[in-house]
Amino acid sequence: MQKITSSKSLVQGRSAVFSLKLADGDVLLLYTVALLAVGGFQRFLDGYLHDAHRSALEHAGVFEVNAGELLAFIAIYSVLKSKIDTIHLSRVDFVVLSACAMFFLPPKLSLPFVGASIAGFYFCCRRPYNAQLASLGQLWLAISVYRVWGRQFFQIVSAPIIKAEAYMIAKAGQLFGFGISLDGIRLYSPSGWFVFILEGCSSFHNASLAVLIWLSLIKLAGDKVSGPKLMALGAGILAIVCLNALRILLMTPSEQAYLFWHEGSGATLFSCLTLGAIAVPTIVSLRLRG
Repeated sequence: MQKITSSKSLVQGRSAVFSLKLADGDVLLLYTVALLAVGGFQRFLDGYLHDAHRSALEHAGVFEVNAGELLAFIAIYSVLKSKIDTIHLSRVDFVVLSACAMFFLPPKLSLPFVGASIAGFYFCCRRPYNAQLASLGQLWLAISVYRVWGRQFFQIVSAPIIKAEAYMIAKAGQLFGFGISLDGIRLYSPSGWFVFILEGCSSFHNASLAVLIWLSLIKLAGDKVSGPKLMALGAGILAIVCLNALRILLMTPSEQAYLFWHEGSGATLFSCLTLGAIAVPTIVSLRLRG
């Protein structure tokens, strides 16, 4: 009997050592990790299995993940680990989160972000008094807009937007002496070389990424959205639109120029400038504390 009792005590002791109890904040963090893992896998498929349709921005995909989605993850981690409020999920919260987690089961990669949108709206509307849960909901919504809803909306309005961008770039090219002529969405140089704008090359995709970076920086600073910060977002998006137009314009003279700015060192430079265009005005607005 003594040996049996000793064995039971030993098993219970080992079970206690290896038992893992997750706090409510850790559950939310694991959901975020799963969400971003799906996003990373989606980027892998877009970038390598559909190479023929890769857009200009996808060639700088690694930087984009680091600056956008990973920054959002850091912001969420910072929010959940802060001591502003106590994170305590109710039974209803767990039911909603569990139902949203079911969207991971179907093979369609966009569905988890639909679930994240539902969970984000839920925490924003039901828990606005809890700063951490409200911020978490806002970041989940921003990630979902960047991954799914922004792209879906742009597919509806892409035709007139792309035509307007092509017209603006052609006029700028004529103004700066590039000798650009426009045929639909094709931009012709005097040498006969031409480029055309696809959906992924549009500034709209860059704008959805800018919103994600902007909100992540605000949450990392432990601040709230306000008038000066919205003005900073507007200034950043305007700067990104101008940078994107300049980049496409610089692709028009020749094939060598296209390769440099589309997938060479110029693409990396553009990614850095895009990050700075949204980060600098956001950081300035945070220092104003408006």
